[in-house]
Amino acid sequence: MSKRKSVKLWGTYTSTVLSITLVLFVLGLLMLLGLHSYQYTNSIEEGVLYNVILSPETDEASALAIKADLENKAVYPYVKSVYYISKDEAARNFSAELGDDFVAFTGYNPLFPSLEVNLKTNVLDNTNEKTIRHLVNTLKQNKYVEDVVYQENIVEELNDTLRKFGWFMIGIIVLLLFVSIMLINTTIRVTIYEKRFTIKTMQLVGAKRWFIIAPYLRRSVLYGFIGGLIAIALEVLLVYIVNNHLNMGISFAENRDYHLILGSVILVLGIVISFFSTYFSLLRYIRMSDSKLY
Repeated sequence: MSKRKSVKLWGTYTSTVLSITLVLFVLGLLMLLGLHSYQYTNSIEEGVLYNVILSPETDEASALAIKADLENKAVYPYVKSVYYISKDEAARNFSAELGDDFVAFTGYNPLFPSLEVNLKTNVLDNTNEKTIRHLVNTLKQNKYVEDVVYQENIVEELNDTLRKFGWFMIGIIVLLLFVSIMLINTTIRVTIYEKRFTIKTMQLVGAKRWFIIAPYLRRSVLYGFIGGLIAIALEVLLVYIVNNHLNMGISFAENRDYHLILGSVILVLGIVISFFSTYFSLLRYIRMSDSKLY
């Protein structure tokens, strides 16, 4: 093989890998953005407090019994946490905010004991509102519960807005995935196009179909694998730079499983798309008549 031909060949390999890398990097970047947007919107919903106001005569044992019932995952799997605030603790908190001991001034404590409840949520789940209403209605039936206070209108609007945002991100990712498949497929087809005469020559001298296809498929898998690895490395580098300079709080340690899945998806997509694009492009030229090669 001449030096000029070798350089041209390596240029073709490099351009193919770089094209795959770029497409996978953009796709991975949007998937990463979608993942952390989803987690952020979920955290907003899970930060909403549901204050369960207990009657003044509720003793601590009864309040803790309600708390234990809410923490029962078999009955309330969507409850994230429950915090009990006694009358005395409520008075101390209020006095700290007020800057004065109002109990000493009034001579009694008018505040009620309460439970602060946070719920697990899913921004794509249409049953969030039903779950909240069911929980509120169930709690209000308890003889020790005076009321359940939360910002109902804000919660409903927040659920609706975040759900729409979640589906919008999914739509964008699916669209970009389709575009990515088309771009990688086009890149592979152009590469195979340059080999069409070699493929036809091998076929004419009696080479079996798999004998012709196998080397190209192995090479395409390698392209996809290398492109995926480089794209993942660029994602990691980008997140590291963003964290250091913009303090975005994106932690690989805290979201290790999600990032491993994301990296695996990028790698698998690179390999699978490259493999099938190469396979179908090769079949096209193997089945093509000699007159159509030119």
